[in-house]
Amino acid sequence: MDLQNQAHPPEHELADYVSGLSWDELDEWSRSHLAKIIFDNIAISVGAIRQDHISGKIVEKHALENASGSGTSTLWSGRGKLSADQAALCNGTWAEILDYQDVIVDPRNNGHAAVTIVPAAVAVAERERRSGKELVCALAAGLEVTIAVLRAIGRMHRADGRGFRTSSIAAPLGAAAACAKLMDLDKAKILNAMGLAGACSPNGLMPSLSPSDGSFCMDKDWVNGLAAQLAVNSADHSRAGMTASDRVVTGDRGIMASHAHGGELRLLAPSAPTANLKSVALKKFASCYGVHTAMEATQEILEDGNISQEMVEQVTVRVKSDSSTTLVTRQIRNHMAARFSLPYSVAATIFRGVKISPSDFEEPAIFDKEVLRLMARVEIVADDALTQFHEETGGFPAIVSVRAAGKTYSKRIDYPIGSAKRPMNWDDLIGKFKDLLDPGTTSRNHSRLRRTEADVSRYDNVVDFVEMMNCSRAQLKP
Repeated sequence: MDLQNQAHPPEHELADYVSGLSWDELDEWSRSHLAKIIFDNIAISVGAIRQDHISGKIVEKHALENASGSGTSTLWSGRGKLSADQAALCNGTWAEILDYQDVIVDPRNNGHAAVTIVPAAVAVAERERRSGKELVCALAAGLEVTIAVLRAIGRMHRADGRGFRTSSIAAPLGAAAACAKLMDLDKAKILNAMGLAGACSPNGLMPSLSPSDGSFCMDKDWVNGLAAQLAVNSADHSRAGMTASDRVVTGDRGIMASHAHGGELRLLAPSAPTANLKSVALKKFASCYGVHTAMEATQEILEDGNISQEMVEQVTVRVKSDSSTTLVTRQIRNHMAARFSLPYSVAATIFRGVKISPSDFEEPAIFDKEVLRLMARVEIVADDALTQFHEETGGFPAIVSVRAAGKTYSKRIDYPIGSAKRPMNWDDLIGKFKDLLDPGTTSRNHSRLRRTEADVSRYDNVVDFVEMMNCSRAQLKP
């Protein structure tokens, strides 16, 4: 099958889909899930802001110092407004920091998308004075475009030592499509917006996430902000008349030719309005998605066996092969290293149990000597059967075995909480937001925040929704 010389470029079908998608075509589940994704994205950004993380502060300080004129789009930190592209840059950086964002769970590819699309789309929706329903519909289009591109590319962009980020390869196209839709651009300009974003994407690399390097640096955060900014710029430049290839994915020297490495499939537009939306999962824990099932399995073993951390003698964690090499750092130098470490995440779970919270992946908790001591008892093992399961289903299975007081207890979990098979409800997400704002006091703070307020689709103007989120943030100071 010749994937590069199709008479009717599939990018045109994607643009047709983006242009034609309407709120009325979205079913109730899709509307709710999309609204949850938007709320969650801003909530996790507020959590990073509350922790005063340096990468977000650096990007935002630079943007504010170089701003000129009045802004149209809100900084989620509460520090005013900037132009839509600069707000997307700052908010997109904050959204990435905690690694608490959405995950695409698909047999063809995994990665993050909404963490790029939402900051860009919200900034444009504010500027264009769009409704919550229009924002939700634009996000649906952006996510479907991103997933279509990722499925066409496959996984080889991360194989054999390569380290291209999925959120930089495909999410800028989806984000540009979402922004173009919010700007009411026609099909030709949607194509140009996607073409500009695809051709000019930073295609962020991942050396900072290599356990062998052990650096875990802040470039990971900034590159997501850059991808969101690029999406806004691409849509704006397209509206102004800038052109780009209409085959940025499938054409000669395009995304597939550069990143698929023989693993490509045909690029296909969605077969239904939200055909692939269930691929987008949210997170229960403030850490890499690859450690969640191991954490949850550990929690269940400790609770079911009434096991205290003093009783634990040895822990074996079986995971898919790439997780056994990329999530094994034991040098916990900063919060990011903790979030990407199976040994740390499991040890922290043993120490904290069901009370583990986002603050357990921040200083000073990450340097707790008791947790670091427990890490020595955690062994990580590659499991071929779990690797095959992941490749066939997109799931993130883990088998945890805990030896305690002379007995061995085992538990397998295939899909984390937050996935389509185990979705989070509105109460879960509002509770997550509360815990990010004031760890340990979820039951008392912000009890007045209701689902009706958290659902952006209920707002006639996205500006009002963003103001509500900022007011919620402002009620509690770091």
